[in-house]
Amino acid sequence: MRRIITWSVRGRHPWIVIAIWIVIAGALSMGPKLQSVTTNDASKGLSDKVESKRADALQQAEFADAKGTPVIVVYSSDASLTAADKAAVEAGKDWLLGGEEPVNSASVQYSDDGKGALVFASLDGNPGDEAFRDSVQQIRDHFGDTVEGMQVRVTGPGGLITDVYKIFLNADVKLLVGTVILVLVLLLVIYRSPVLPFVPLIAVGFGYFVSGGILALLANAFDVTLSGQATSLMVILLFGAGTDYGLLLISRYREDLRREPDARTALATALGETWEAIAASGLTVTLAVLTLLFAQYGDYRSFAPVLGLGVFVTLIAGLTLMPALLALLGRRAFWPRVPKEGDATTHRTWERIAEWVAAGPRRAATLVAVILAVLALGCLFYSPRFSFTDDFLTSMPSSEGYTLLEKHFPKGALAPTTVLVKAPQAPPEFVTGMITGALNESPGVAAAFPTGTAMDGKLLSFQVIFEGDPYSSEALEQVRELRTTARKAAAAGGAVALVGGPTATQADTWAQSNRDTLVVAVVALVVVGAILMVLLRAIVAPIYLLLTNVLSYLAALGATIVITEKILGWDHISYRIPLYMFIFLVALGSDYNIFITTRIRSEAMSRGLRDGVVKALSATGGVLTSAGIILAGTFLILLSQPVKDLAEISIGVALGVLIDTFLVRTALVPGLTLWIGPKAGWPGPRWTKRGAESEDAAPEPQPFAVGGEPLGDEA
Repeated sequence: MRRIITWSVRGRHPWIVIAIWIVIAGALSMGPKLQSVTTNDASKGLSDKVESKRADALQQAEFADAKGTPVIVVYSSDASLTAADKAAVEAGKDWLLGGEEPVNSASVQYSDDGKGALVFASLDGNPGDEAFRDSVQQIRDHFGDTVEGMQVRVTGPGGLITDVYKIFLNADVKLLVGTVILVLVLLLVIYRSPVLPFVPLIAVGFGYFVSGGILALLANAFDVTLSGQATSLMVILLFGAGTDYGLLLISRYREDLRREPDARTALATALGETWEAIAASGLTVTLAVLTLLFAQYGDYRSFAPVLGLGVFVTLIAGLTLMPALLALLGRRAFWPRVPKEGDATTHRTWERIAEWVAAGPRRAATLVAVILAVLALGCLFYSPRFSFTDDFLTSMPSSEGYTLLEKHFPKGALAPTTVLVKAPQAPPEFVTGMITGALNESPGVAAAFPTGTAMDGKLLSFQVIFEGDPYSSEALEQVRELRTTARKAAAAGGAVALVGGPTATQADTWAQSNRDTLVVAVVALVVVGAILMVLLRAIVAPIYLLLTNVLSYLAALGATIVITEKILGWDHISYRIPLYMFIFLVALGSDYNIFITTRIRSEAMSRGLRDGVVKALSATGGVLTSAGIILAGTFLILLSQPVKDLAEISIGVALGVLIDTFLVRTALVPGLTLWIGPKAGWPGPRWTKRGAESEDAAPEPQPFAVGGEPLGDEA
């Protein structure tokens, strides 16, 4: 296997490898572009079997004026609306019905305070299509910001969707440029070479473009669209993780160049020593994100193929293209600090840290565990956010419209809820009144009223407006109670009830998300644990490594909640963040555990466990710290996008990576390994020097005094 892995660095093979990657990338560049097959339309996230989807499908099938996506034109005045103002509102409704845009229906509602008006319109078309968004923009252009002195904004679900698309327009290009610049600057600082930083960047760049081209071809062939948020995260993940693989290989390559006169031989040795850890790391991330396929919610599943394929292709580039480039450059890649045979390798700072951990492994592990447990207490403040209107970090027309709306109307008017009652025969008129009265008595309802009948009077439609934000957690609980009320009222007449609309959709999404979080988390832990067991040929070590991952995740989530809610003042954290953070941090945290434990295992077999831990920690300290800083930095690039969901992912994953880098990998994992002793390798070979009879955990000696010597050449 080693000979196959090192094929790319022997003889003329590097040229062949580079040519193959260029041909593949060139061929894919002539196919469809990734941006042409991406969408941010979340309307297909839920299964058609859930109640909200069945209600919406029935409503659109039987009520012509319900077809399409709701768009709301909001009028607001500081004084009572005059006759001229109301005429302007009516003219706006007439324009919508008679204009060029595909409006199915439009109706006007005036506020009780006499200072506001809403025009409810139903816009035909798929929100994921550019034509739909163009129609919304045309409506906005027609109304402008003021009419007859009244402030006017276009909002509602159609307006929200359009604004989300605007935010993500060309986001991948912006993130790509920002990520490349950041990684390049960090690599220049780490390597202090004008040549070497471009090697991992070129390899990862090819991985990104090739995987993007393959995804575009597959999406085009199967007539599907990919998640826009997934492709944005792919940029960050690939450059972060791919650069980590390069740092690990190049660090070991530099070590071997100081012992070996021939650069190609040193590179082959380094590749042979690191490929297993790199491959296990890449496969861990790939399989971890693919566990999202076990989710039922479409938004979660859509991340799996995009991120999974992207990481896998980048891994292949890291094991073939990157070594090929290094082989052609030879020692010149490190110019002007070219490593020479016989040069001393010094890691003074990390040697002292390693000695401190080895001097008191129980103390070091306990100290870090306590710190992480304290940070994890922030999870007690967890309360999910569902509101789309509160997700923007910059002013958008839809959020401005919502602000105007709530000045004069119940907040629930932004997204009314629909109740459908289907009876075996047309009920008498008084039944409609009874159902309306029951719905009005349901908790949190501001108003409920009938909106029409269909199917020869057998299908009754009601509109319900909640008092509060229709996307709040309180409204989600109220819609569950509304369903109970509607079913009881319908059952009295032998009918059945379905509740749909945006709030009901969010309630069903929340229920499905809870199920998916539990299932995916369990599957991800099983997959990562299996990879660790195969790689380490052990059971004991993978168990405590997984426990450190979970503790690190809880600490990062708790810290993120405290930062966003208590410091930044945001209302709650998105309901999707815990699952996304879990997948990323378990996968990426396992990366660092793989890098450090494989080195510990290797060194322990030749030096003994204690000396092996010291050597492994001191040798990898600089490179893994650099890798962690780069990976955290790439995720922080997401802060450039004015959406709370992405900002929360950015903060959470960056914190988790830094926790893994500076606490878990530095002290917790080495401390636990020394605490448990050589039996960490059970049932495989004990992690101790070959031929040694035993090396049980020794009593802790006196703490080692950490001095202030300068940092050695450790990157």
